[in-house]
Amino acid sequence: MIYRSTMNRKKLTTMLDKLVLALLFVCVHAATGLGQTPSPVNNFYSTKVVFQDSLEVSLYSPTMFRVRISHLQGEKFPKQYDIPFAIGKTTPWKEVAYTKSEDRNTVSIKTDKIILRIAKRGLSWTVWSGDGKKKIYPSDGPTYGMFKDGYTFFDNASALNEANKNSRFAHWFYSQITQRYTDVYLAEDVLEDLYFIFGPSYEAIYAQYNTLVGPEPLLPRKGYGFFQTQHLACDGTQQQLLDVARQFRDKNIPIDNLIIDFEWGDGCDGQKETVWGKSLNWSPNYTTPFTPEEMIRKLKDLHIDVMLIHHSAPDFKNRKHQGWTETVYDEAVWNNAYKQKLDMGIAGTWQDTRINDITDSYIWNLTEQYQPGKRVMFLGCRKTVALNPWDFRYSVAPTENMIGARRYPFHWTEDASSSWNELRFQLKATNNTFGPLSGYTYLSSDGVAASWRAQARWNQFTALSAVARSHNPKPWSGDIDVLDFTNKIRITGRDTITGVKKIEETQTQTAETSIRKYLQLRYRLLPYIYSYAHITYQTGMPIVRPMLLAFPDDYICSSDAWPYQYMLGNELLVAPVYGDFKTMEIYLPQGHDWIDYNTREIFRNGGIITYNVEDINTLPLFIRSGAIIPTRQATEWIDPSVPDQLAFEIFPVDTLSSFMLYEDDGVSTKYQQGEVGKTMITCERNKTDKRITVKIGALQGHYTGSSAERSYSITLQGTPNQSKVFYQGRAIPEGGKKATAKTPVTWTRNAPGDALIIQVVKRSEKEFEVVIK
Repeated sequence: MIYRSTMNRKKLTTMLDKLVLALLFVCVHAATGLGQTPSPVNNFYSTKVVFQDSLEVSLYSPTMFRVRISHLQGEKFPKQYDIPFAIGKTTPWKEVAYTKSEDRNTVSIKTDKIILRIAKRGLSWTVWSGDGKKKIYPSDGPTYGMFKDGYTFFDNASALNEANKNSRFAHWFYSQITQRYTDVYLAEDVLEDLYFIFGPSYEAIYAQYNTLVGPEPLLPRKGYGFFQTQHLACDGTQQQLLDVARQFRDKNIPIDNLIIDFEWGDGCDGQKETVWGKSLNWSPNYTTPFTPEEMIRKLKDLHIDVMLIHHSAPDFKNRKHQGWTETVYDEAVWNNAYKQKLDMGIAGTWQDTRINDITDSYIWNLTEQYQPGKRVMFLGCRKTVALNPWDFRYSVAPTENMIGARRYPFHWTEDASSSWNELRFQLKATNNTFGPLSGYTYLSSDGVAASWRAQARWNQFTALSAVARSHNPKPWSGDIDVLDFTNKIRITGRDTITGVKKIEETQTQTAETSIRKYLQLRYRLLPYIYSYAHITYQTGMPIVRPMLLAFPDDYICSSDAWPYQYMLGNELLVAPVYGDFKTMEIYLPQGHDWIDYNTREIFRNGGIITYNVEDINTLPLFIRSGAIIPTRQATEWIDPSVPDQLAFEIFPVDTLSSFMLYEDDGVSTKYQQGEVGKTMITCERNKTDKRITVKIGALQGHYTGSSAERSYSITLQGTPNQSKVFYQGRAIPEGGKKATAKTPVTWTRNAPGDALIIQVVKRSEKEFEVVIK
């Protein structure tokens, strides 16, 4: 029945709406106490406006809401269906002030930012600016990932009506009692949800999306190191696995994580391949000469954690409409077997299944339950490839993910082909369209290229992405037999597979030098990358930032015209080489000077440059002027219990520049309760006398493992030869002695003579200032 209002009924409705909200507000505060967070079981979750009995508007903020159309019989909006899988915020929202008005054809809901207008006939709706003069949605502008004209909208499956194989209706809901998304299930397609967020800036949209859908949790600190996927097939052995791990150490190639594919027992019985997921026990090849626990311990002695790939899943309650999983087990059987592996010391699981976001959510929560208080490793599938070597279904967009899957990092784009074209596609997918611009920070690709040159280039951009991983059994090797590699990981024709051919070891040209160089750089940049990981968790702004996101006001960037280059944080511009080129065009945003990381050449005011990329071992990398880049000591693994030896590389400009360094214990979830240390570093060059002032602030906050006293190294680029250094107003003579508690500041000039290196020892709770003039 269409709701036709009279003036008296309109006034009555408005009064009742306000009265209900007021009563809810009083009830919430009476139950919880003023200033306290309301209990999750309280009736008040969000500000709601019901229209025509079947349409409900949930106001989450003045610029964010959900329109729900219900086809349920009886009660249209039961409380148990309020929080579907798409929503990650499970505690009540603050009340949103609004007014409601209507005319003959439309009902309007107005906040202090926007107006939502709903047609009485047909229930279509539009969004307008707060003054009602400009229509915001729908619009005809271009779409970039999940963004369009300063807003985004999404349903339970995808944003902006992108193609998806999942139902767009809400089916799984958060249970306030069990705190899981798998216990409340609605089989019918009867709840239509559409979420709208208005920015209009990217930052504002990310922040709201991060709150509503839920933040991407931090990986364990070792998760920001390198992941090597070992795929040795059924002729793989424990000895081979340990040999590969030792080769990483012998070759000085950094690594922190080894992922064992189906050969651990999941799909192999000795030399014989079985149905994937058929076994939950270790293959005989991985139980001798050491027990699995001893093998894991030996890898840990090499500072390497172990993950297992699973092609199986537990058959838990409401596991409906989930995609490909090779084998499904009784819930208790699977859960117990997984717990046994965790107790042995594995770090987590790669859930190699498709269209299984609910299953992934269940196993992610199970892992946290079995390892309370610890950050857990978990890798799920976000199927996005240009060409799958044996599966020719449409997969150039992530058609098998649901909104909400971002709450567990990290993800993988699925089995990719090995061409230069695939490398180019994966670069754009992971670090542009289907990664950061779709709300996913931690997205990785396999990186199995046919030629060693493509392999080198693939690993270069991976090393300077949010997460670094390779699926090549030996990423330093030369050209590989792609057909053989495809055969050993295909699903059909298993009986014809005779084993893995040995990689040609006589080849003189390999990707080894390049891989070592850029993984070592990644490990030195860990404090920088890790700080941006904290920013991602807090704000939703990704670690990797496409050019249009980093420079939205630059018209050359704003149309995503440079999708193959990106910013790593705010200070480093990465321009991966995505073809076998001799030269490549790169755009350095104007209004900034850019320093070539490799040559230290300065490009004044940016612009389009032609860059020589003939050297396969050189990745185009640029530093924005004014950058403050924290680095650490060179290591080949990450030990969270060992404090970083911090070094700040600073490129002064005539304005104030800053960097917030984030630190925590690296292993627990205590960062979610605020156990984080923050240190502000600033630098400013005086326009008149060119005096440079550097300040390192006092440590704000506390975390387990924080040091009372820290030593720092500061490298100031572009300083005159006659410079003098003052610490807390006192002149410090030049000298190369190491700083100590008694001599807290020393400095010297580097060999080329264009930079000062200052060593400082200070108490963490004290700030200090160094002036160079």
